[in-house]
Amino acid sequence: MSSQSPPAQGELCLVYLAWTPYGVECAQSFLASYREHPPGTDHRLVLALAGPAGDRGPWHETFAQVEHEPIELGLGMDLDHYRTVAERRPAARYCFLNTVTTALAKDWLRYLERALLEPGVGMVGATGSYESPYSVRPGPLRRLRPGYEPYPNPHLRTNGFALERELLLALAWPTGLNKLQAVGLEAGSNGLTRQVAARGLDTAIVGRDGVAYPPERWRQSATFRGGGQRNLLLADNRTRHFQEAGAVTRNALSWLAWRRLAGARSAA
Repeated sequence: MSSQSPPAQGELCLVYLAWTPYGVECAQSFLASYREHPPGTDHRLVLALAGPAGDRGPWHETFAQVEHEPIELGLGMDLDHYRTVAERRPAARYCFLNTVTTALAKDWLRYLERALLEPGVGMVGATGSYESPYSVRPGPLRRLRPGYEPYPNPHLRTNGFALERELLLALAWPTGLNKLQAVGLEAGSNGLTRQVAARGLDTAIVGRDGVAYPPERWRQSATFRGGGQRNLLLADNRTRHFQEAGAVTRNALSWLAWRRLAGARSAA
């Protein structure tokens, strides 16, 4: 497939966002994981280059090893860029991965796609959380962070997630976001997960075991800040931080996400 091939509507589009200020090493890590752990399903790979203008040669050289479609996006938040890619590279459905995300197991993309194609499912991801800004703020301070629900606040994390293009374009998903607005679009009262639910559609976390977990089972899925993350499908900076942390930090992070200590046993 030539990088100049016209986009095809009927395909799954895997979008890797390379925020170039992080350096080409992140892209190299992703590509190494992509080759080591075969995605397991047909797809188009889009290399979305974002960041200040500069030499993109190292990224093009790295991705020359695989068939892909490059796209230049400039400045902006990750969620800005995902929306722009959907407008400029039409496909039936997308899986978006951020710059620091890597695959951990073969068939990872097949598992995500399979879960997404289940009837009534609107969006799937590799990790999610119940965390709310209110988790660490006493009652009188809650008004400092309007636009968020109290714990539990189930939301898919956008380091690695998938959805249909038709749904994506129908959601209230603005561009030109600042950092706080992007966090709100991920986890706020009108965030993507809640918008999907408001349309009567389900969201799910997909584990390395290939199982799609509904929100009420996220805490038991052993994917994010719990169960040793033994069932994690895609890694990113937050999951690595937890994995490398000591017991005190792990317990604090697990409490924020689930109101449960990292070593606590959960019922299946």
